Amino acid sequence: MVLEHDWATTALGPQADWSPTLRTAVSTALNSRFPFLLMWGPELVMIYNDDYAPMLGARHPSALGRSARDVWSDIWDALNPMVAEVMAGRATWSEDLLLVMTRNGWEEETYFSFSFSPVVEPGGHVVGLLDTVVETTHRVLAARRLSVLQRLGSLPRAAHGDTTEAVSTALGILADAREDCPFGIVYLTDDDGGHVRLVAAQGLAVQGELATGPIPEQVRRAMATGEPQTVTGLASQFPGLATAGASPVAHADVDTAVVLPLTAAGADRPVGALVLGASPHLPLDEDYRVFMSLAAGQVAATVTDAQAVAAERRRAEERAQSERARAQFFTDVAVTLQRAVLGPTVLPEGFAVHYEPATGTLEVGGDWYDVVDMPDGGYGVVVGDVVGRGLSAAAVMGQLRSAGRALLLESRSPAHVLTALDRFAALVPGAAVSTVFCAVIDARRGTVRYSSAGHPPALLVAADGTTRQLEEGCALPLAVDDSRERPEAEVQMPPGSTLLLYTDGLVERRDEALDEGIGRATDALVEGRNLGPAELGALLTERLLGDAPDDDVAFVLFRCG
Repeated sequence: MVLEHDWATTALGPQADWSPTLRTAVSTALNSRFPFLLMWGPELVMIYNDDYAPMLGARHPSALGRSARDVWSDIWDALNPMVAEVMAGRATWSEDLLLVMTRNGWEEETYFSFSFSPVVEPGGHVVGLLDTVVETTHRVLAARRLSVLQRLGSLPRAAHGDTTEAVSTALGILADAREDCPFGIVYLTDDDGGHVRLVAAQGLAVQGELATGPIPEQVRRAMATGEPQTVTGLASQFPGLATAGASPVAHADVDTAVVLPLTAAGADRPVGALVLGASPHLPLDEDYRVFMSLAAGQVAATVTDAQAVAAERRRAEERAQSERARAQFFTDVAVTLQRAVLGPTVLPEGFAVHYEPATGTLEVGGDWYDVVDMPDGGYGVVVGDVVGRGLSAAAVMGQLRSAGRALLLESRSPAHVLTALDRFAALVPGAAVSTVFCAVIDARRGTVRYSSAGHPPALLVAADGTTRQLEEGCALPLAVDDSRERPEAEVQMPPGSTLLLYTDGLVERRDEALDEGIGRATDALVEGRNLGPAELGALLTERLLGDAPDDDVAFVLFRCG
């Protein structure tokens, strides 16, 4: 599209007249796999690459060659001061910045981390700016929703046996999350199951009108089918339904709600339904629906717990089922939200990965892995561990992972990647002392080049069972001492060799030395060296994680040849 665009009709003029600086800047942007936007000249003419295009929404492809002031007019008040600063020769940095944009035809709550950098002609004149950007909306929303689910998961048992009070307590937590749940309503069946009644609500400006209409009808359908139902058209039928102050964007009538059946573990039919309004400033995508379903699961657990206490007839098996449902709820939330933060990874042939949260916790953590297809056909592999747990560690992890991926795409040197991560980690609160193992695998040459920032050594097992710990390229964790050069080492990987990168949760146990855990991992690799990567990963999980580790675990396996 850039090659075919009629640039003569823009302020840039024909391509043949472009300056060497402009050509270099355009080449840099178009040949990167990280999202780049180039804004050139006083008119700030836009040229961007494939990875930036999705951020434009419906504004692509018409944005190409137009002024950024016109394309991003809805957020220009926020961007203009930064552009002015860059044109004065100073780069800017914004992290998880809230931008309210209408890129898809409606006011949308979005978040971005980006840097504006000046493009300078020989002689020092700033002629444009380069925007290096990543949309963090997905991660910000995942962390925000996880916080709500953590509070729901920590609700005490309803020892009072009052179902209405238990429901009101759960809705009180959702009332503090109105940016995702503008309103919430709980309907429950009476004792004989023949009548459904509204027992509690939050965020409603009007309530009497809900006795009839689409919501009660969809509540009955959700309870009859056991499947969530979606209600639309609320803005026209019930204007002003939700009270103001829900969204960080602006007040707008809620048009869509999701009706979720409240089904307890082991029950043959729902005990009620939870109705959650959907934000008019966010897309109702799969992650949004998963969050609502998990919230409904915890509300259902709260309701059934109160009913069981009040009736005093809970049998031992029902109690066990409730506990298993609670434990499964914790695991589902942790795995779902951690994967939302990590993002999907499409693995090349020969790789297998595994992530497992710490047992018995609802917290995400700082462990991560990444596998990056290199432009020359090799693979960049990273495994890291941020100090601490919870949302703060997950936020730091997300930044380090994004930065590491971008650096790997620009450099084939693991030492250079970790050196740059040192500087980056020094600027990110909570990133210091993080450990990272970075490797570049050349499968055609059968080599792996690596550098370690204080991380446990990778394990290499040959086809004949010979083992080796990769310890030569080791140095201090990130942002501890940036005055030293990071070492780098390279080893051969004969055909049939197996490489394992892992975090300490795989091998560290309270009752044994770290070397013992590494030895157990090595023994499992030797035993399974003739298995495929997926089967070998399952063997490692069985042998090393069967004792329910109390730390997060991430590992990456690669079979050479």
